[in-house]
Amino acid sequence: MQKKIFNFSLFFLSLVAAFFSWFSVSSAITIPDSSVWLVPMLWLSLFYLVYSLEFIVVKEKMLINLSLAVGIFSSLIFAPNMWHFVVLLLAFGLAQLAYRQTSSDLGMNVKLNLPKTLRMGKTAFMLAVALIISSQYYFEATSVGLLKLPTLDASVILENKFAQEVLYKINPDLQKLEDKNLTVDQMILDNYKESQADSGESDLIDLAQSSQVISPANMQKIEQLRDQKVLEAGREQLGKMANRKLTGSEKVSVVMTEIMNQKIQSVVSPDYAEGGFPAVPVGMAFVLFLTVLSLGAFLVRIIVHLASLIFWIFTFSKLVSIKKVSVEMEVIE
Repeated sequence: MQKKIFNFSLFFLSLVAAFFSWFSVSSAITIPDSSVWLVPMLWLSLFYLVYSLEFIVVKEKMLINLSLAVGIFSSLIFAPNMWHFVVLLLAFGLAQLAYRQTSSDLGMNVKLNLPKTLRMGKTAFMLAVALIISSQYYFEATSVGLLKLPTLDASVILENKFAQEVLYKINPDLQKLEDKNLTVDQMILDNYKESQADSGESDLIDLAQSSQVISPANMQKIEQLRDQKVLEAGREQLGKMANRKLTGSEKVSVVMTEIMNQKIQSVVSPDYAEGGFPAVPVGMAFVLFLTVLSLGAFLVRIIVHLASLIFWIFTFSKLVSIKKVSVEMEVIE
């Protein structure tokens, strides 16, 4: 009776770990300012740990297969898609392969060596987990419009010294962004005056003033009207780039950061309404797949020893017992 309670406890714990693993992945995709991969990494480590113990301790194959099926296909709650279901079928097959490899090695050992046994099925199991996560990311991200693609804040670039040197060489006018108090109107007028000096227009205005044909008062009105037209045209041009109407009192650094952020987002977040091929989520899903594999390969080295430690704790607490049996073996003389 105690053995059955223990087995079912592992069964329900595996389902809890699976559900919260996929839930944390979903949160990392859809919830702004969430902890991107730290929480999913912790839940997925628990997911692998519980299933590793279940593969070793639980003898009922039906219970383990049910645990794998419910745990893996619970990802459909967050990404209900037919093609995601197909990927989960493949992941389920890989998880079963991991279970068979683990059980086979466990039955072949004369003496228990749990870290070695668990490593036998790690590749297939990590492939299954990587497939589930990348597939859920792809189908859920495309359905919600890529709300949590890894975004790049342009202010990070503009405030980086090395990046500033590169940008200033490309466009010396960007040095004006160092003045955090520079407004849009001030920048527009400064740029206009610089262009006047380069074109010689200021000399023509001075000539008109000295010719006495236009009075100083009228010349001042002309200059004010000219500046107003220049400001209106400049605000309209920058406003189109920033996708909002500008009054001229906005800080240039803020407006330029907004423009750069929108340009970056337009590259990484395409308009799916146009029916274009979603290359970005495909690429990100593939990168995520490789990341999970590489990170998993590192974590599994630690988790298999942790699973071995927990197993021996189970034996000391009499939840699991080990017995020795005589076996016939084939040997080469």
